[in-house]
Amino acid sequence: MMPSVETLPFQPPFDWKGLLSFFRPRAIPGVEAIEGDVLRRSFRSGSSSSCIEIRAVEGEPRLELKVWGQTSSEIRPLAARVLDLDTNPNEIKAKLGGDLTVGPLLDCWPGIRLPGAWDGFEMGVRAILGQQVSVKAAHTLAGRIVAQFGHPYLSPFPSVTKLFPLAEEMAQVPIEDLAAVGITRKRAETLHHFAEWSSLKAEDRGPLLDLPGIGPWTESYLRMRGNSDRNAFPAGDLGIQKALGIQGLGPVKAAREAERLSAAWAPLRAYAVFLLWRSLSPREDS
Repeated sequence: MMPSVETLPFQPPFDWKGLLSFFRPRAIPGVEAIEGDVLRRSFRSGSSSSCIEIRAVEGEPRLELKVWGQTSSEIRPLAARVLDLDTNPNEIKAKLGGDLTVGPLLDCWPGIRLPGAWDGFEMGVRAILGQQVSVKAAHTLAGRIVAQFGHPYLSPFPSVTKLFPLAEEMAQVPIEDLAAVGITRKRAETLHHFAEWSSLKAEDRGPLLDLPGIGPWTESYLRMRGNSDRNAFPAGDLGIQKALGIQGLGPVKAAREAERLSAAWAPLRAYAVFLLWRSLSPREDS
């Protein structure tokens, strides 16, 4: 099958390599792969399944989107949101550029973008698995979830072989089976409740924070990435606190101090989050 092709324009500067450096260690094995400077993944849209490939077009302010299974025009709005292509870098510069904390970081990475999520349920599962563990550990656990409960998928790429399980499917998985991937029973119960919650129509869902095991960090992270909320700010995040130099205050005081400092970055606090996180990475990984 030949793919359909779409152009995804953006306003420079655009830090494509920076986006990929964030996605790469979080890519769920079998579902998503970052190979060189190219993003490939499978996903579902309603009853349809698709595979996409996105790459930069050298020397031009655009990306190329190829889609197998659906038309690229159907996927284009989603891709534009996930990659934050409609953002005006001048707006970010005007708000954050003069700040003593994040301004110098923006000078290093002026094309910063807010990485979104291709699927809200998948993102939620990944976030729950990532609670209080390393990115690498969460990556391993997510791969086990897909290997155990995902679906085989034939794509043009050997690295994309799975579809992530649907919420209604995971809601039917016994908690003991969820825990068997290597998580605690309590974490498995959280996944179960989240799958049930995600299976409901949006108007029938209660507050996410009412679910057992979902705290402010997870809720803020999901708003930031799943909903592309540009002002979301997970104040309790240890990486943010480390980058701000407010460690050792205790979790409550540190979160309050991070929240206080973040007021200067509203309504674009999420961009500050990714600048702060990136400042903790080796510069060569930028």
